[in-house]
Amino acid sequence: MGILCEKEFIERVKTFNELSYKVGERLNPEVTDTHDTRYLDSGEFRANLHIHTKYSDGIMTVPEFIQKTEEIPNILSVITDHDTIDGIKELYELNPDIDICSGVELSTVALNFPKQPKPLPIHLLVYGFDPYNKELNELLNYKRDLKLELAKKTIAKLNDALPEYNFTLEEASKCHPMIAKGQDEIAHPLKKYTSAKIILDYYFPNADFSYEEPIYKFKYLFKGKEPYHITYKIALEMYTQCSLPLVPDSVDEKIRKAREIYLGAHPTVKHNLEPFCSFEETVEFISKLDCGVMSIAHPARTKAYVPEFYNYLFYNFKKYGKDKALFYEKYYQSYEDRYFIEWHTVIDRAAEGLLPTGGYDSHGHNIISRSAHY
Repeated sequence: MGILCEKEFIERVKTFNELSYKVGERLNPEVTDTHDTRYLDSGEFRANLHIHTKYSDGIMTVPEFIQKTEEIPNILSVITDHDTIDGIKELYELNPDIDICSGVELSTVALNFPKQPKPLPIHLLVYGFDPYNKELNELLNYKRDLKLELAKKTIAKLNDALPEYNFTLEEASKCHPMIAKGQDEIAHPLKKYTSAKIILDYYFPNADFSYEEPIYKFKYLFKGKEPYHITYKIALEMYTQCSLPLVPDSVDEKIRKAREIYLGAHPTVKHNLEPFCSFEETVEFISKLDCGVMSIAHPARTKAYVPEFYNYLFYNFKKYGKDKALFYEKYYQSYEDRYFIEWHTVIDRAAEGLLPTGGYDSHGHNIISRSAHY
């Protein structure tokens, strides 16, 4: 038992296969957490390399993580919080009687792929690094502070334009906890928050529930292509069991005005904003650390805009990551729709030469499912 270095982590991953990353088989292939426990029961489940704690958008504490890991013999589980390694530092300080490895999920944005129509969020998993490395800590702290400041300024602009709503970062974080921590995105959480709050205020100005409750209760509704506020209205109708009239133009105009403001806090194609990590620059940065190896997280969640997209993705990953770009999350266990089923062979072909990793992207109080945030 002890801390796995970069080389030990690589050798451990080489011993895993598909069943090593699966607790069991899903009853419904398109729905997360519908799996049984056949591979957990048989001892074939051996790894979850993608877990979040309260330090980012999970709810598990580090002591809980240790306890849940101890309950499963011979498992390698890794904390990979978004854009922070504070949980890893706490884990190292506790020095538990289990094998541990450093991990982090870095939020990056890709802007320069051929014929790219919009910025693409690409998450990068990093393992086996030194959590006390000065350059890594400086980068994470610098980007966090910039992103948090940008989020605060954007909230202030929203309140200048729409003062009747009294938008707050704390309230926005009910839907996306990371926005109040300077992690991941800004525009996407604010789209959910402002659209929902404006719609809820119009239909139920004295509601006895918070804006995010219909979102979490009917999360599956939000996978379509309808404008977010239209889908939220449907979720609100289901939540209140009331039929509501159409959204008036005056409310549409407020949602449009909010959209113009929060989109200013998001990169555009060919133009990044300083708080956001460039995909290529981040991969290159990690490649220059003394230790640390990389994996592309849930590649199918960055959906192809052209059939060749995954060729571009993995080519750039290998080009800028050199000998540290070793893995891709082939056995990601929390895809929610048919996209992965239809594209996984294309992804595997584009990632040829990389070693497969996997995990549940766990956010709850256990390490054998994805689990709801709340």
